[in-house]
Amino acid sequence: MRHSITLWLVLFVSLPALAGPHPSLFFEASQVEALRQKAQSTHQGIYQPLLKGTTSYLDSTVASSGLVTWKATGKTLQLDRREVGNLLVVFAFVAQLSTDSRHLDLAKSWLLTVSSWGNLDLDGSHDLIQAHLLGGVAVAYDLLAPKLTSTEASRVRTTLQQNANALTQTSKGGEWWADEYLQNHNWVNHAAIGLAALATRGELPSTTTQPWLDLATSNARKVKQVMDLVTDGLWHEGYSYVTYGLSWYLPFVSALKRVTGTDVGDLGLVKAMPRAMAATYLPERPSQSVLIHGDFYGFSPDLGLMPLRYAATRYRDSVAQGMADTWIRGTPSNSWAPELNPRVFEFLFYDETLRSTDVRTLPLDWFGDSQQAAVFRSGWDKGSLLFALKNGPYGGMAGWQWLKSGMEPRGVLNFAHNHADDNGFYLYGNGSWLAPEAAGYYIGHANSPGPAANQTVFHNSLTIDGVGQLGEGVRDKSDSAAAYSWYFDRKGGIPFFGSSDHFGYAIGDGTTLYASTLGLRRWDRHALFLDRKWVVLRDVVQASKSHVYRWSCHFMNGATREGSWLHGRGENSQALGVAVVAPASFDVSFTEQKPVNIQKLNSAGLVVNAEVKPTAASANVTFLTALVPTPESTWASRPTVKALDTSVPEAGLKVTEGTSSVYALFNDLPEQKRAAGGFQLVGLAGVVRYEGTTPTRAVLIRGTSLSDASHTLISQTEPTRVLETDGLASDTVRLSGIATGSPRIHAPLATRVVWNGVEVPFRREGDAIVLGETANVPTTEPTSPDSSEATPPIVVGPESPIGTPTSEGSGSAMPPLEGREPDAPGLPRPAGLSCASGGGQLVFGWGLLALSGALALGRRRPSRRSSHVSDTNRL
Repeated sequence: MRHSITLWLVLFVSLPALAGPHPSLFFEASQVEALRQKAQSTHQGIYQPLLKGTTSYLDSTVASSGLVTWKATGKTLQLDRREVGNLLVVFAFVAQLSTDSRHLDLAKSWLLTVSSWGNLDLDGSHDLIQAHLLGGVAVAYDLLAPKLTSTEASRVRTTLQQNANALTQTSKGGEWWADEYLQNHNWVNHAAIGLAALATRGELPSTTTQPWLDLATSNARKVKQVMDLVTDGLWHEGYSYVTYGLSWYLPFVSALKRVTGTDVGDLGLVKAMPRAMAATYLPERPSQSVLIHGDFYGFSPDLGLMPLRYAATRYRDSVAQGMADTWIRGTPSNSWAPELNPRVFEFLFYDETLRSTDVRTLPLDWFGDSQQAAVFRSGWDKGSLLFALKNGPYGGMAGWQWLKSGMEPRGVLNFAHNHADDNGFYLYGNGSWLAPEAAGYYIGHANSPGPAANQTVFHNSLTIDGVGQLGEGVRDKSDSAAAYSWYFDRKGGIPFFGSSDHFGYAIGDGTTLYASTLGLRRWDRHALFLDRKWVVLRDVVQASKSHVYRWSCHFMNGATREGSWLHGRGENSQALGVAVVAPASFDVSFTEQKPVNIQKLNSAGLVVNAEVKPTAASANVTFLTALVPTPESTWASRPTVKALDTSVPEAGLKVTEGTSSVYALFNDLPEQKRAAGGFQLVGLAGVVRYEGTTPTRAVLIRGTSLSDASHTLISQTEPTRVLETDGLASDTVRLSGIATGSPRIHAPLATRVVWNGVEVPFRREGDAIVLGETANVPTTEPTSPDSSEATPPIVVGPESPIGTPTSEGSGSAMPPLEGREPDAPGLPRPAGLSCASGGGQLVFGWGLLALSGALALGRRRPSRRSSHVSDTNRL
C-alpha cells in the first residue's frame, strides 16, 4: 500500500498541471468581442491589412524550406523562414477576430505543420530562424489552443518544449548573442524563449518552463539596463535594426507583465524614440528617416508603428501618438503578410482615446546625445529641407560608455552593423534625396558580399590618402568592439549644437576617427544651416604631414562639374548644387557605387560619389562648400556663391539670390578675430543678410562682435552661444537663440524688441539699442544640460535638446539573413550586431559630453573570447 501511494504521488507531481486559460498572453477570451468591434471601427486601418494579407494565403501550405504552395493553383513563393514564424502570429490573430472559418483553418493548418517539423533550428545556427519559429508557434498556440484537440495541443507543446530547451541551452552555453544586450539577436532569441514559457505555463511542468522564464526575464533586466542608457532614441545600427528587434521584444515584455506582473518594459530607448522619429522623418515619406546610417536594408512601411503605439500607451505620450498618426497618414498601406506581425501588436497596444500631438508643433531642430546627431529642418510640410550631421562612436555614446566603464551588466558590444561614416552628413529636400550616402550592407567579414559599403568612401565624409576611418572594411579580429585597441580612442562627437529662428550651427570633431599614423591633429566639420534654405560646410583639416584629402558628397542620379560647382541630380527633377569656394583650385572625380541593398534607396541600383581634392597634397586644408538645392528647371538661375575674399577663400562666402545677399564669415576658434570682405568678426561665425544695401538680419555664433563696413551690428562683452537679430531695418527687432550679458544691436528704427516671443525692455544709444541683463529673458526652451525637456535653441555639449514603402508581395523588410543573393526571397543576413579636442585647439566644453546621469564605474571586464563566428555572418 505504501508503495502504491508513493507511486501515485510521483505520478501526480510529474504530471502537468491543468491547462491554463487561453488566450492569456495579450488578452483573454472575454475580450475578443471588444477587439472585433475595434477591428470594425477605431482599429480598422490596422486590421484590414492583416485581414487582406491573411486572406491571400488561404488554401496554402508551407514546407520547412520556407516554400509556400497554393494547392488549387500550384503557385509557389519562397519565404525567408523567419517569415513563417511571423505569419503564424498574423494568421492566428486574424482567426480570433474573423468570422470566416477559413481563417481559423489556415491558422491551425500552418501551426500544426510547423509543429510537425519538431526541430525548428532549420539552418543549424540556434539563432533567428529558430527563434522566429518558436515565438510564432508560442503566440499562435496561445491564441488557438481552445480550437485544438488534446492530441494537437500536445504536439504543439512538445515542439515548444524541444526548441525552448535548445535555445535555452544555447544561451547558457555562451553562444555569441547571449550577452550582446545592444543587439537584436539577443532580444529576439530570448523573447522567443520567454513567450514559449508564458504560453505553456501551467501545462508543462514548472520545472520545465521556469528555467526558460527565468533566463528570459533575467536577460530582459539586463537589456533594460543598457537600453536605459540610450537617451536619444537613436540606434547605432540604424532604425531598421532596432525596430526589427523590438518587433519581438516588446510583445514579450508586455506579455510578461500581463501574465506574471513582472515589469521590465519601461525602456529609456523606447521612451525617447518617438521624439527622435519625429525629428528625423521625411515629410513626403513619414516611415523613412533622414538618418540612414548603419547596415541599410530599407525602411519597412510598418515596423516603427508598433514601438510608437507602445510608447504612446505606456508613457501616455501624445507625441508618440502623433508621430504614429503622421506615419499612417503619409504611408501607403502594406498588406504583405510576412512582415505584418508587428501590426498585430500595434493593434493591441493602440489606445485610440489618447490625445495626439501634431508633431509640426515641435522644435524644428534636434540633437541626439547618444548617437551624436544634429538635425536641422526648414519646416514640417512637404518640400521642407532636412540636414543631419552624425558623429557618434561605434555603439553610440551609450554603448561606448557602457563598455568603457565596465558597468553592469557585463557584455559584448557588437558593432558589426556600424559603418565608418562619422562626421558624415545627409541632405533631403523638395521630396528628393539631395545628398544621401551610398546606403548599403556590408557586415565586415571576409566572406560578406561586397562591395565594402562600411568604408568611409561610401559616405559623405573625408578620406586621407584614399584611406577611411578606423574600423572600415574587413574587421578580422571579431565583431566585438573591445577586440580593437583603437576602439576607446576613436570617439567622434558633436561638441557644439545650437539654433535660432533662421539658423542652425553644429560642429563635428573628427580628429580621432583615423589611424594615429596619419598624424591628424584636427578635423572640425562646421555645419551652418543658412536661412533654413542652404547649408554651408566648413571643414578645417590639419595634420603633422602632407596628405591628399578627399571630401565626399553623394548624389542619387549622377553629377557633373560646372566650373566651381558640382551639379548633382536628385529625384523628382530636383538638383543639388555644391559650390566649392575653398580650396580655390581643386580636382573632382565621380564614381558609381553599387553596395548591396542600394536599390532599396534608389531603384536605379546605384548612387554617385563626387570626391573633391586640392590640386596638391598638403598638411593643412580647409574645404568651404555651400549646398544649394534647386529645381532642375531653374538650375541656370540658381543663387550665386562666391568667396567673401578671394585672397582668403576659406574665410567666408557670399550667397546672392535676387536682390538679397547673405554674407557668412568664419574663424577657426571662438576667440579669434578676422576681417574679410569689409566685415569684422570676433568669434566663431557670423552671418549678415541684406536686402539691397540694407542689413536686415544677423547672427553671431560663439562671439562678441560682428560688424560690416559701416556699423557694429551685434556686440556684447560675454560671448554669445547663438544670437540672431531679425528686423534690423524695421520697428520691431526679433531676437532668438541664447546669450548672456547685454547685447548691443544696430537697429536705428526699432521701437520694440521681442526675444524668443516675449517683449523685453531696451535703451537706445544713437542707432543702436542695448538690452539689459538677459539671464532672465523668458524662453520656452530649456537651457540646462540636465533638462529633460525638448530641444533648446542652443546647447553646448551633448545634452539632449530636445524604406521606401514595400508593396504587397515585394519581399521581407526584415534585416537580411546572409549567404543568399540580396534580391532573393531570403536576403543576405548581416552580422549581429570621439571626443578629441583637435590637438587641444577646440574649447567647447567636452566635459559636458557625459551621458545624462552619472554612469556607475566598475571594474574592467577581463578580455573576452572572440564573438566572431567563423565564416557565418549574423543579423
